[in-house]
Amino acid sequence: MKRLFHLIGLSFIIFHLSFSPVGAQSQADILAYIDKYKQIALDQEREFGIPATITLAQGILESGAGKSGLTRNSNNHFGVKALGGWNGGVYKAWDDEPQKSSFRVYASAAESFRDHSLVLKNSARYRSLFSKSIYDYRGWAIGLQKAGYATAQNYAAALIGFIDTYRLYAINGGVKLRPGKTVIVTHTKKTAAPTFDASCQMDEDEQSEEEETVKKAVSRFVVDINDVACTILYPGTTLNAIAMQYDIPKNLLLEFNEVVVEEELKEGDIIFLDKKKKKYTGAKDFYYAKKDDTLYGVSQLFGIKVASLAKMNHREPGEKLYEGDKLRLK
Repeated sequence: MKRLFHLIGLSFIIFHLSFSPVGAQSQADILAYIDKYKQIALDQEREFGIPATITLAQGILESGAGKSGLTRNSNNHFGVKALGGWNGGVYKAWDDEPQKSSFRVYASAAESFRDHSLVLKNSARYRSLFSKSIYDYRGWAIGLQKAGYATAQNYAAALIGFIDTYRLYAINGGVKLRPGKTVIVTHTKKTAAPTFDASCQMDEDEQSEEEETVKKAVSRFVVDINDVACTILYPGTTLNAIAMQYDIPKNLLLEFNEVVVEEELKEGDIIFLDKKKKKYTGAKDFYYAKKDDTLYGVSQLFGIKVASLAKMNHREPGEKLYEGDKLRLK
């Protein structure tokens, strides 16, 4: 099973979260999180040289914008485990281990943010990042992923997407960055905003690829389907994160979503947190298949077990659907 975060030379491990306790994180949750914790992130930037943009984006992604069970019960915004001689409180939650793991409990959010900063600052793995500008959030995000902070292949893109979507770059006086361009600050004064080389700036109205991905994910905010609790798989996250978030073993999440391995799921997919039903209980009686629809995909859209949907429509579970096919939902 894949380990989300992996810190060489440290005696504790971080795992990341991204979901709220009652559903996927909404835009309102994210905006409230930014407003509440931006000053703490700026404090970390001044003390440790870690961009406030990066700290906030990681906090949004890893704590479900502050709504995760772990965060609410332990003030732990970054999933730091209670290993390495930790003498404080402990909170138990599922991750990718056979038994529940122990996570650090902090007295405050500020303490959690500081501990996260110390993880980055004190690890040789991330040393090269501190030579980058605090305005180079793209370089930091990509550097974190390359250094092994997360195994999710799109982790850096997810961080950049949240920063671009919610204009986090403006919090420390930065600008929206164009992909592939080196950040050059041409003039800096403590009493004035920095001036950036025009070649590295992206127009505010121009949408980055990462921004588009995150916006689509957040717009798919769901709480339940067919009276079954569910969320979505956000960019840069894994099923292990959802297991920890909702205190549900990963093997049950696989069972609820009728897949054998996590690799069958993809970014943006609906993830059920309980068993799907045998028929749809909503007002809709039929569904007309769209191009590239599958019985499994329709079963996820309406919270119906694949076998039940197939049986209702006298089909085999793996049978191909064609555009316009009429499917009974109840």
